[in-house]
Amino acid sequence: MLAGTGVLALSLVVLFILKEAIPAFVKVGKEFFTSVYWYPTSSPPEFGMLAMIVGTLLLTVTSSAVLILLGYVVAFFLHTYAKNLEKDLIRTVVEFLAGTPSVIIGTFILVYVSPILINFGIWSPQNFLLATVGLILAALPYSVSLSLEALDSVDVSLEESALALGATKFATTLRVTTRAALPGVLNAFVLTINRVVGETIIVLMVGGGAAIIPRSLFDPVRPLTAAIASEMGEVAVGSLHYHALFAAGLILLSVSLFLTGLSRYLSRRAQP
Repeated sequence: MLAGTGVLALSLVVLFILKEAIPAFVKVGKEFFTSVYWYPTSSPPEFGMLAMIVGTLLLTVTSSAVLILLGYVVAFFLHTYAKNLEKDLIRTVVEFLAGTPSVIIGTFILVYVSPILINFGIWSPQNFLLATVGLILAALPYSVSLSLEALDSVDVSLEESALALGATKFATTLRVTTRAALPGVLNAFVLTINRVVGETIIVLMVGGGAAIIPRSLFDPVRPLTAAIASEMGEVAVGSLHYHALFAAGLILLSVSLFLTGLSRYLSRRAQP
């Protein structure tokens, strides 16, 4: 009953977003994906989302590349080398970071990290680099926890067999444990990317808010989530601008649903 309620609620949300987004796709058409000019309140209005879509993809790829590597390395250390005290300490820090609200992370970056850039001649207090740092801080606990769970789920007998044959701990975890846990590790990577795609407050606070295609780490960026969050509260209900924001939401929802489906597929493959 409860599972059916959840499925029904999700279906209704998807249908609602689809219903509100269709008028924008009908009236604006391919301009969404071919134009970089997002001026929804000008006369005539322009609804090009290309810069925001590219900014979203660049932020996701850059942040996820660091997160996947860093999360796996930390999980590798916890699984292979960490003593009980070290493991408890690192897990406590990770859990604390996971429970930290995104707005606190954004504020911390603005107050303490952004001024450091001025010492290097970077005068933009909000940019692509800071947004990437914020996303890494917000999503790192997910990457570490899920990767560690996948490594810990491997049968201990596999590792003991490799060690008994003379393999080092490093080689055993890298070549035996990781290979056995590969579907789960990949699932962790996918869920981490999904977390990055959906983050809103951090990129809204420290991304810079300019709808341009960033050409360096110090250029401002405005992903789709930031545009929706900053404009939805002031837009006229039923206007083309209103429907265009729902179209942006539909694009994000499509990416999220794809990643969720990929995650479930990998989870099924992980089952014995």
